Amino acid sequence: FMINYYYDNTNDLKPFTHQLEANDDTLPPDNALRIAPTFKEGYCPCEQDGKWILIEDNREKTVYNIATKESVKIDYIGPINRDFTQLEPFEFCKWNGEKWVLDEEQKNTFTIKLNQSKLANLLSDANNEIEILNDKIELEIATDDDKKLLKKWKLYRIQLKSIDINKLDIELPVKP
Repeated sequence: FMINYYYDNTNDLKPFTHQLEANDDTLPPDNALRIAPTFKEGYCPCEQDGKWILIEDNREKTVYNIATKESVKIDYIGPINRDFTQLEPFEFCKWNGEKWVLDEEQKNTFTIKLNQSKLANLLSDANNEIEILNDKIELEIATDDDKKLLKKWKLYRIQLKSIDINKLDIELPVKP
């Protein structure tokens, strides 16, 4: 018995789609061959000039845009587009033309911004504590412990202000 091996003739590569039994006394349709395609892992049989050829098939694989690091699922037959890679990016990386490599400048910039944010939060905490203790002194309800604590918070705030926030490794003083 004969089999028609159909291909998608709306696609430029004309990939195999399915097979059906054929009548012995008919010709194959325009979008079918009567030659069985070869199947191979990672490839898709495609019709070309009346024969089957194997084309790389990466459909459903996840790839990453080398400019944006965005992940996408491949939905086309053929090699992976040159602006994408199967190598998964990591934090603070950049594409060097072959692989993802650590971007020291990006990492350092992030670390400095993180340190600046931490320091700003600690200064805000110190300012709030100092303000409350100053209110107690102004209202004459502060205890001797409050007065000692105020000095400690002021010293802590001075220590925070003396930190070079453009350094990568900063050492934060202990809160009072």
